[in-house]
Amino acid sequence: MSNVRNEWCRVLWKKQPSYPDNYIGDSSLRVSKKRKEVLITEALYGATAVTQEICSCLSLVAIFFGLSQGEIRASSLLVVTCLMGVTGYIISNSHQVISAKSDAKLVCFYFVLISCATPMVKSLTGSVATDTINACTTALLLLRIVHQDYGVSVAIVNPTVSHNLGVFASVCLASRLGKDQDVFALITVAVMLFALFPVFRRYCRVILGKPIDLLLTTSVITITAVGLYCYASHLLYLFVGALVTCNVIIPSLYVYLQHHKQNIYGPWDEALIEDR
Repeated sequence: MSNVRNEWCRVLWKKQPSYPDNYIGDSSLRVSKKRKEVLITEALYGATAVTQEICSCLSLVAIFFGLSQGEIRASSLLVVTCLMGVTGYIISNSHQVISAKSDAKLVCFYFVLISCATPMVKSLTGSVATDTINACTTALLLLRIVHQDYGVSVAIVNPTVSHNLGVFASVCLASRLGKDQDVFALITVAVMLFALFPVFRRYCRVILGKPIDLLLTTSVITITAVGLYCYASHLLYLFVGALVTCNVIIPSLYVYLQHHKQNIYGPWDEALIEDR
């Protein structure tokens, strides 16, 4: 009789008389490493979604300073906003049948609603200090960036909360303006930036492809930089720092730390059917 013992297998359905029932081999507590190899180009491209949202928030702030200083006319701003909104609407809905009549009714309802709410918004924070409003607006915009949907399903993502935070921040800023037209124009811009523009950005990223999305990102960065330079130059350094952090430092750290990431697998894991 051969004294050679068969190799122990980590299975329950097979009889292994050469080993006792409570035997545990070395492979039972195996530890394997699994990580996703992410290229630096992929990480840099993924960061552009956050960059676009940062530009949206800072563009709103730049427009607020332009309106408050009298360097931007509310009528001109509304015309540009409407043209951009109509253009984005046509581009993003060109591939499907749209109901222009119902959308026109929605736009008319919005104009009536905001027009009625403008006097209340203008006097909403009259008893609150400007420093408090600035701090509140900054916190709201930062929270919006955190909760915004960038195409990744995680628990912190909440498009509804993100939208409400952006609108609330715009209301706080609009309440410091002195004219009804300026208040109406700023809230209109906020709705376009925080409600319509994310849909258009997602359409460019998913449908139109990477070249168009990169072109959109470049355009948004340029417009934001020019706006900050003209109306809020003291925030230009913050904008540059945010761009470097978001587009260089964080993607580089993400790629570097992937080499240190590992998942431990063993008999405690849930059974999965592979190749399905």
